[in-house]
Amino acid sequence: MSNLKHYLHGIIAGESYYTFQRKLSFIASALTVFHLLMAIAFFLLHIYSLMILNIFSVIFYTSIVFGLIRKERYVVALMLSFLEISLASFVTTVCLGMDTGFSAYLIAMITSAFYFSSVVDDLKKKDAVPFFLSITFISFYLITYILMQKIQPLFELPNKNWVFAFYISNHLISFIMMIVFSYLFVWENKCSQQILAKKNEQLDELAHKDPLTHLLNRRSMNILMLESMDALKRNGKRFSLILCDIDDFKKVNDTYGHDAGDFVLIAISNIITQSVRSDDAVCRWGGEEILILINDPVETASMAAERIRKKIEDYVTYYEDQEIKITMTLGISESIPGYKIENLIQQADDKLYLGKKSGKNTVVV
Repeated sequence: MSNLKHYLHGIIAGESYYTFQRKLSFIASALTVFHLLMAIAFFLLHIYSLMILNIFSVIFYTSIVFGLIRKERYVVALMLSFLEISLASFVTTVCLGMDTGFSAYLIAMITSAFYFSSVVDDLKKKDAVPFFLSITFISFYLITYILMQKIQPLFELPNKNWVFAFYISNHLISFIMMIVFSYLFVWENKCSQQILAKKNEQLDELAHKDPLTHLLNRRSMNILMLESMDALKRNGKRFSLILCDIDDFKKVNDTYGHDAGDFVLIAISNIITQSVRSDDAVCRWGGEEILILINDPVETASMAAERIRKKIEDYVTYYEDQEIKITMTLGISESIPGYKIENLIQQADDKLYLGKKSGKNTVVV
């Protein structure tokens, strides 16, 4: 009983480890239990033909349907289950009458047809199948109704209490089926949308970010710099570029290994990202070089660059219990109307070169 509660809670919570096979197995188990209860009820009513019919249904689900599910032949298992439910509903209604409510299952099956058609991957013509099944269920229902207007039920129940009990229980189960399958239909679509959104985010990450540092890549930064240059032409809004280079980064790789170098590069990237505003941009320009786009004049960029330099100078990182101290040199250029982006990057690179020659760990404007 606790496993059943755990399973139902997992379905409601939308936990992904409940595979379609497990859901289908649970539904087949529920149908098996239902037919077993019906067999007991008809035994008590001494309607042995319907009792035998339900026993055959129990055998049908436990042997054939579960076997197909284990072999992952879901379409065949579903279609046979739909057929069994339709025939059982029709036969039982003919035997006991419309007032017992067994025909309600034919209506309830419409929601299950749409749900299963949406989640079975190997089902062909997904749009046509649920429509065809719905027409089939409705046709079964109408044929049953018309037939019962012309003939009397084959068996008469002992009293109206049995009729009332069958009517209430069958309609209640049918309503529960419609609610459950409608919820599952919405839930599966929601899960699919979430998976698609996650994949789109991953693709966007791959297209615009550096896989190691998760900073912007050169392509994305070039787009942002061109946009900033257009803004400069339209309204004179100045911007600045800061080109950063880790001092003696080759020594880090040679001394501690390339994994340590990657570790340091990630740490530096995080420090820089946390030191700029959300409307600025940080890009891994190449190797250990990082390019920062500051959407303000050089005065603001200079303060940001000095803040970054100081944080990195004070930062001590440990890789496999080894202390690594690092510094960074930064060169800054400011946007000039009429200049190309390449000219501004070259200016920042020239300042960076001057900083390296003058002792490193400095900001050159």
